[in-house]
Amino acid sequence: MCGMARIRQERMPGLLTAADIATMQATVASALDQSLPYYDKTAVNDGYGHTTETYPNTPTFMLACNIFAPSADVLQAYADIIAGKRALMLRYLPSSDVREGGRVTYQGVNWRVQPVETAESYTFTNDVLITVVT
Repeated sequence: MCGMARIRQERMPGLLTAADIATMQATVASALDQSLPYYDKTAVNDGYGHTTETYPNTPTFMLACNIFAPSADVLQAYADIIAGKRALMLRYLPSSDVREGGRVTYQGVNWRVQPVETAESYTFTNDVLITVVT
C-alpha cells in the first residue's frame, strides 16, 4: 500500500468510536431545553368489553425534551391522527421510556404521544408527534 493510501485509510475510519458517540450523546442531551411530566397509560377492561385508558395522578417520570413545530410533510402524513387538533413534535433521548398513548403536560395542556415513522438507521434522539387531548 502506498504511503498516501495508508494515510487516507487512517484518517477516514468507517465507524464512530465509543468516545465519539459518548461526546455526541452528551451534546444532544445538553440541548434538550424542556423537562415535562410524562404519564404512562394503563388500559383497564371495564367488564363490559370496553377498554378504558387511565393515567396516574403523579408523573411516571420527568422527560427531558425539545418541543418544535411539525413539518408540512409530517402534518400531511399524519392528518388522520391530527384531525384538526393542535399538534407539535417532541424530541427526546432514546433511553427515555416514551410509549404510544402516553401523555405529557406542556403549557398547562395534556398532549397524547403518537409515534412517527422515520427512515433513519441511527439517531441520537427520537421524535414523536403530540396532539392535544380533547
